[in-house]
Amino acid sequence: MQWKEVSIVCERVATDEVTTLFDDYADNGIIEEDVENQPNLIKLTMYADPSLDFNTIKSDLEKRLTEANISVTSVDTNILDESTWLNSWQQYIEPTEILPNLIIKPAWQEYDNVHNKTIIEIDSDISFGTGSHETTRTCAELLKSYSESMDLNQVTCLDIGTGTGILLLVAAHLGIKHLVGIDIEEYAANQARINCENNHVSAEIICGNLDSDFNGTAQLILANLTVDPLKILLPQIGKKLEDKGILIISGIIDDRYDEIMPYIKADWHIIEECIAGPWHTFALEKL
Repeated sequence: MQWKEVSIVCERVATDEVTTLFDDYADNGIIEEDVENQPNLIKLTMYADPSLDFNTIKSDLEKRLTEANISVTSVDTNILDESTWLNSWQQYIEPTEILPNLIIKPAWQEYDNVHNKTIIEIDSDISFGTGSHETTRTCAELLKSYSESMDLNQVTCLDIGTGTGILLLVAAHLGIKHLVGIDIEEYAANQARINCENNHVSAEIICGNLDSDFNGTAQLILANLTVDPLKILLPQIGKKLEDKGILIISGIIDDRYDEIMPYIKADWHIIEECIAGPWHTFALEKL
């Protein structure tokens, strides 16, 4: 498998704007690097889905950069094989304290646990599943907040688009006993199973669609996705969430905020909104 690497060097003040432009294509997070001897510049690198056309990505980004009046020093492109791609982004992923005293540690990184914190180890080829992304952290924070008032022995936590299973592992750390993860991608479901097993967490992992392959209900549902799947899934999620249950959604970036709001307001009451960088995370309940 080959991956498309696109790197842009721009002024540091334009970081959020360029990150927003990248988001439509970045399939595994965005890497930020300092530029040597240029403190006002930053290098942003993304890895795009290998099925996308490289020339289309580059021309569209250049057009949108011009329209947004964003000045860039360089736009570089490269095609990487899978092993080179893995080495490229994994070196930037560090252990992350996702909640107080809870560390998400990539399997390929060392961590000196001198303060005896709880460690969740994630083996992943998906950088969004390593705990470093803002949406993962805000979902974890809201999960902790709302689970505190629930009977953790009885509650079912359903993670839609579970990926590496990281939020299920956080839920297990918080004391939730019944865990279900679902993902349409077989490789992601397998990765979640492996990570749950490696961390001695019992969870049901389903490869399939929410509407047809999950027949139960849950008091607590997580959906850290992006706007397009959320628009499709929000009505389905309403049927799976028990009365007085909590839905936590994320993956909503600034420039698509207005697009998703009618879908939220149609059937949901916003209890809380968290903002981290350009990303929005919501705690919702059914109307």
